[in-house]
Amino acid sequence: MDISEQSVKIAEQRARTYGLGRRIRFYAGNAEELSGFVPVEAYDLIYSFGVIHHTPQPKRVVEQIKRYARPGSTIKIMVYHRWSWKALEILLTHGQGRFWALDKIVARHSEAQTGCPVTYTYLPRQMSELLDGFRIKELYVDHIFPYRVEDYVQYQYRKKWYFQVMPAPAFRWLERRFGWHLCVTAEAC
Repeated sequence: MDISEQSVKIAEQRARTYGLGRRIRFYAGNAEELSGFVPVEAYDLIYSFGVIHHTPQPKRVVEQIKRYARPGSTIKIMVYHRWSWKALEILLTHGQGRFWALDKIVARHSEAQTGCPVTYTYLPRQMSELLDGFRIKELYVDHIFPYRVEDYVQYQYRKKWYFQVMPAPAFRWLERRFGWHLCVTAEAC
């Protein structure tokens, strides 16, 4: 399920390539209105990676998810982490340190293309509040993108100088505390 019809077409094409086309149902639409186009039925696993933080009303998405969960259903969600290396980098690079405008600055510069209309960032306690009614089983922070974007878009994987000299254990430590991804595994009650 994706809001972009083009993305759904690409996913369908990939599924066919791997011989899975008949086993997967694809839908295009707004996650805030999921039950309006995806038949309501219980799922064992509900997975949302990088969606909820780009939707204008995240609580509506969670309310929709509840309609597809039964007791014991697993919900896996990734949203952007507020106190992350990336948020700091965006703040210093594009916001001249104006921390009071962090939400607007992150929304404008969170993606490779600028001008994303909505990007929220979350703290762990905010995810607990957002997922009210679910039992959180695991919550962790991960992922710092170490590459120079100008090289990466050319399929060249050159790390920024400070990540080149950083020992791998130190980088991993940094990722676990200040990663861009706040990952949650929860269970429907």
